[in-house]
Amino acid sequence: MSSGLFGVGVEATSLTPREREILAAHPPYGVILFRRNIESAVQLERLVAEIRNLGARYLFLDQEGGPVDRLRDLLAPAPSLRRSAEVAGAARRAGELAGRALSRLGFDVDLAPVVDRGVPDAGALVIGERVASAEPARIIEAAGDFLDGLHAQGIGGCLKHFPGLGRARLDTHEALPVLETDPHQQALDLTPFDVLMAKAGAVMISHAAGDDGIPASLSDAWATVHLRTILGFEGAAFSDDLEMGALAAFGGLPERCARAALAGCDLLFVCRRLEEYPEAVARVESGVPEARRAEAAERLEGYGAHLAALRRAKERDATPLPALAAELRALTDSVA
Repeated sequence: MSSGLFGVGVEATSLTPREREILAAHPPYGVILFRRNIESAVQLERLVAEIRNLGARYLFLDQEGGPVDRLRDLLAPAPSLRRSAEVAGAARRAGELAGRALSRLGFDVDLAPVVDRGVPDAGALVIGERVASAEPARIIEAAGDFLDGLHAQGIGGCLKHFPGLGRARLDTHEALPVLETDPHQQALDLTPFDVLMAKAGAVMISHAAGDDGIPASLSDAWATVHLRTILGFEGAAFSDDLEMGALAAFGGLPERCARAALAGCDLLFVCRRLEEYPEAVARVESGVPEARRAEAAERLEGYGAHLAALRRAKERDATPLPALAAELRALTDSVA
């Protein structure tokens, strides 16, 4: 069933009757939660349990730290990757604490770390402290340590945003950035993905476009040829949120989902417009060849096996949330 190729979001801190109906009828591979969905530990536990009971297999969260910190109100502010990269051991510790928090709260996957470059006047401004550095070697060290920390706590990660947003001067949430074809710069962009993606098991495909004007998420040249044939990645490819403004000129949401699946994205994220999700499922079912859908499902099963192996090696964390918050606050203070 093509709903198993989707990651979806819900609107608030509890499910509406209509959301329950949709999730039960079309169980997704996973559900992604945001700050809008988190009010308290008790409320979150109830929401996670209900989502799982409706058939979603995995729970996702963007817990990068710094500007993208979904748990800051529930726990304490987490340091950005940029700050953590500047202090020896801090990135590993940040990944461990993110993993412990997600484990404690019932999640399976952290959509992190970011391995884009902080290019001056581009990514350094648009993405800011979400990036560790402009230098691939420093990115690899910090992001690799963060990923090791997540894995040590039984939580999966995902590298983003392939093939790199470091040279983008526009935010893909709002508009479509076009990256100039420059073999040297592209090689720098791709190096952290090439080094770390086998360990991560998943990469997120961005909406940045090349000279042809086609977003990477909708481009088989990037999501299949470059990622699979040239770089040899065998894991799961997640789309970035297919509702983003960068894709405004590429049809309605169902059409974008089908195009992303055809291009090579295995997991299709629809992060807010759940009402359109059933139509998107139908469009993927009718517009994407069965062989391609089976390939995507197989890769997602492989990522699920990776998550299961991580979980077998580490029981879910049972640390009281106040104690976790204190440890997180101490780390953030140490890298400020």
